[in-house]
Amino acid sequence: MSLNNNERFSGPPPDRSVLEVTEVLRFSVCRPRRDIAVMLVVGEIDLGTAPSFRDQLRRLFGDGAAMVVLDLSPVTFLGAAGLRVLLDAQSQAEKTRRRMVLITEARCVERALEVTGLAPSFHRVRSLDAALADSSVGYEETA
Repeated sequence: MSLNNNERFSGPPPDRSVLEVTEVLRFSVCRPRRDIAVMLVVGEIDLGTAPSFRDQLRRLFGDGAAMVVLDLSPVTFLGAAGLRVLLDAQSQAEKTRRRMVLITEARCVERALEVTGLAPSFHRVRSLDAALADSSVGYEETA
């Protein structure tokens, strides 16, 4: 039995913008210690996904961890909108006396930070082990 196109697709088509955003960027949060929150970010951070990324970070900062670790190693693209979200999150971390650490194993993330001159704005490490081994958990003032 063969169905024609009208029989296969009844009702309005799905909202593609919502589907694409959820399929392109995913998040996972864990708390390896009470004072540390780790968010794994998987996919592309661009103009379309940056609002979702921002919302996830707001929730994460609302949890009250002294150190927030963003594991960006599975990120496949980091655009200007994503960089803006990271800068805003870093500013929020400083205002609330928290430490934000980026795991930047992904070449596209390192490249975006380097070519824009933003690399020195962030505490960056290559692995979750390095982030968790960091003895300076919490806010760190620099002179």
